[in-house]
Amino acid sequence: MLFSHTAVTRRILLIDDDVELAQMLREYLEPNHCLLTLAHTGAQGLALLAQDDYDLVLLDLMLPDGNGLDLLKQYRARSRRPVIMFTAHGSETDRVLGLEFGADDYLAKPFSPRELKARITAVMRRFEEVPETTKPCLTLGALSLDPASGRARLGQEEVLLTGAEQRILELLMRVPGQVVAREQIGMYALGRRPERYDRSIDTHISTLRKKLRLDASGDTLSIRNLRGLGYVLAGASA
Repeated sequence: MLFSHTAVTRRILLIDDDVELAQMLREYLEPNHCLLTLAHTGAQGLALLAQDDYDLVLLDLMLPDGNGLDLLKQYRARSRRPVIMFTAHGSETDRVLGLEFGADDYLAKPFSPRELKARITAVMRRFEEVPETTKPCLTLGALSLDPASGRARLGQEEVLLTGAEQRILELLMRVPGQVVAREQIGMYALGRRPERYDRSIDTHISTLRKKLRLDASGDTLSIRNLRGLGYVLAGASA
C-alpha cells in the first residue's frame, strides 16, 4: 500500500489534460489511501488550489491553456507543499526547469503507476516527517536555518525554500566543510537514490545557490561540487 493501514487519506490534485491517464491513476492510487481530484486545464487547477491546500500536487508541464511552470511559480509563492511534475520524455531542459521553479521531483512520460506511487511515497514521507522541535537552529555567517520549521534566513531576509531544498541545506549545514555524497543527499532530501544521469540534486543545489546568493568564488560561503564525491558547504564561515 502507498501508506500504512492507519494512515489518513492524502488529498492529491492531478493537473493534466490526459483524461485516460488521469482515470488510470485514479483507479490505481485511490485504493492506496489517496483521494485524487482531477483538473484538465491550468485554470481549473488554479481555481481548485485557491479553494483548498492539497497534500500533494501532480502537475503536467504542458497544459492546453498554458505552461505548467507558470502555474507552479504561482503556487510556490504561497505554499511549500510537495509538487511532482510530469515532463515530456527525454526533455532534460523541461525537467531542470521544473525543479528550478520549485518542483520536489519529476517523472518523464511515459511512466508506470508503480513508479509514481514510489515517488509519492518518498516525497510525502519526507514532507510529513515530524520535525524534532529540539533541533537547534543552524547558523553559518549570515545564513541561518530552523530545521523544525524549515525557515531559512539570510541576514534579516526570509528565504522561501521547497521541502527538498530545505533538507539539502540542513544536511550540508550540519557538517560544514565536509563532503556529503550525492546518494546521501538524495536519500535524505528526496527519499530515493539518484538515478544515473539524474540531475535532480544538482538542480536543487543550483537553485539554493541562487536563492541564498552563495558565491562560488573568493572566501564567501559557497556550495561546491567535488566531482565524483559530492557536495560541500565551504567558505570562511564554514
